[in-house]
Amino acid sequence: MDKLICREMVWPDEIDDMLSVRNAIFPPVSREVWLNYPSNTASMAYLEGVPIGAIPLDQRQFLVAPDTPISTAFEHAVGTREDFRSRGVGGAMIDAAREFLAERCECLMVYRGAERSPGYKFYVKSGHRDLIYMRSLTWDPGDVQAGDVHVGDGEEAIASSGELLTVFQEAFAEYGGFPPRDEGYWQRALSDMIFAVIPQTVLFVRYPAEGELQAYCIGTMREAVRPDQVVTIMELAGTSDEAAREVLRGVGAEASKRGRGVTTIASVDSPWRMVMREMGFTEGERHTMIMGQAIAHERLFAKVCADPDAVDRLKINVWAPGFDATVWEGPNAEREITLEGKDIVITRLLNRRLDVRSAVAMDLLTIQGEASDDRDRIAAALPYCKWEYHKIDWT
Repeated sequence: MDKLICREMVWPDEIDDMLSVRNAIFPPVSREVWLNYPSNTASMAYLEGVPIGAIPLDQRQFLVAPDTPISTAFEHAVGTREDFRSRGVGGAMIDAAREFLAERCECLMVYRGAERSPGYKFYVKSGHRDLIYMRSLTWDPGDVQAGDVHVGDGEEAIASSGELLTVFQEAFAEYGGFPPRDEGYWQRALSDMIFAVIPQTVLFVRYPAEGELQAYCIGTMREAVRPDQVVTIMELAGTSDEAAREVLRGVGAEASKRGRGVTTIASVDSPWRMVMREMGFTEGERHTMIMGQAIAHERLFAKVCADPDAVDRLKINVWAPGFDATVWEGPNAEREITLEGKDIVITRLLNRRLDVRSAVAMDLLTIQGEASDDRDRIAAALPYCKWEYHKIDWT
């Protein structure tokens, strides 16, 4: 379409334009609500001055490894007016987003599911690649009995933020895959836009009921918009397996009392996946993932590099079928190498989601100009990190 223009939304003048597209596709949100989230922007598509597409973008910090935040923009409520779909509008908006976000974000990301769906295929076509896979777990708790737990609401969770932070940091000290936690996180998360779009009742279960917190669970129930019959675990953290079991028993007993089941998602590295399976959770196929694409490769490498000294004497390029870039030039660079792999391999590498030595041994990652110790140097600079994705982060 020759007259198609894609660019960043002008804040706040074009919020109504963006919402005219978004609200025709998704549960509506008002302008007044949107104004409460100034970190949101959008990539817009206009045809002869008429908005026909919108990709809202939540700009946020994101941990790829402990104490290793990068700047990201998470896409959500992505849509094109029905009469202009399958005509390249969505891809053009992604192209525009890469350009206008390049100076302030290292990656575009999205929470996604359903690998065989048209929506997932759109993200692949526009350059996104899978960084983590989650699978569903469901539980009919039956007559499970609660132990020494307390059941409260979202306000109690927020009031306990200091305790939650301590337990979360102990549980996920070695993990990435989520926005950084601080004491204000739960206030922000439990008042986020998703709760205006899809109202939900929040449950907060803590173990023990009194005294030093050892485990907690934040769950939600949908009762009006998109109602369900489950308690969805949004975040679960504990200082031990036994503490996690106790809080899960409390969640199960509360769900059973309300005539509901329990559901959640977990990654392969989740600390609670096996605990839940032992308790009777049924594991489903993988469904949910975080997808991402780098848009500022050199800045991304600098932020995620765990050992700059290991690559001090190297200039490092990356090459994939879909992109190539120079990502690093050490202050004492005397040699140049190129890391080669499929788009997903290089994307995972730059987000600390690839075991370098294994990938090289399996011929998934190749190194042009390799010296004998280069794979060890790259492995030291970009060590694999476990990720967990918590539903409470959803935007």
